[in-house]
Amino acid sequence: MVDVISTVNAITKETTTASQTLSDNFDTFLNLLTAQLQNQDPLEPVDSSEFTNQLVQFSGVEQQIQTNQNLADLIELTSSSTLAGLSGYLGQSVEIDSLVAELGDEGIEWLYTLPDDTQAVTISVQDENGNTIYTEKVSATPGEGSFQWDGEVTSGSERTDGLYYISIQATDSDGTALDVPVRVHSTVTGIDLSADATAVSTGSGTFYFDQVVRLSAQS
Repeated sequence: MVDVISTVNAITKETTTASQTLSDNFDTFLNLLTAQLQNQDPLEPVDSSEFTNQLVQFSGVEQQIQTNQNLADLIELTSSSTLAGLSGYLGQSVEIDSLVAELGDEGIEWLYTLPDDTQAVTISVQDENGNTIYTEKVSATPGEGSFQWDGEVTSGSERTDGLYYISIQATDSDGTALDVPVRVHSTVTGIDLSADATAVSTGSGTFYFDQVVRLSAQS
């Protein structure tokens, strides 16, 4: 992933270096041009078209360097504007399209939607290694549901902070597996612009902004 700040700094550094190099080369070019004009044969004067072409090339390079600097300024301005615009999301309730979340002090809350013909539902929680550490049968009532997990495992002990996955096995009256959409429900605590895409920090981890499916004011 590309760090926005690092990208701006890199462009600025390259632009500064390129500008200094161009300036040095241009000074050298002018010194050579002056020396050549002073020592040219009056009967066979130097063709000025070549000098003109080189001056045009210097001008083109200078314009490109300025364009790169303008690009860096635009990136920085856009980043600042984006941060200011997204700051209004702080403290809002957020639903994230994700099966995985980070277990913090307040646990993890997953939201899910059961189809109309759901007859049985079992929810499992897995750790980062794919081990199923908690299983519970829940109501098969169709519609919106939520599952709050505080870190408890089937053995009765508690897990440490980390990433955990939810798995929902839902079946209809024929025993056919059903697809159950799942979202992480949390609160926006920060906006992160350091990656290649805008991300939101929450009590359940940091997610890309395009994973957000719903934002609403806290009740």
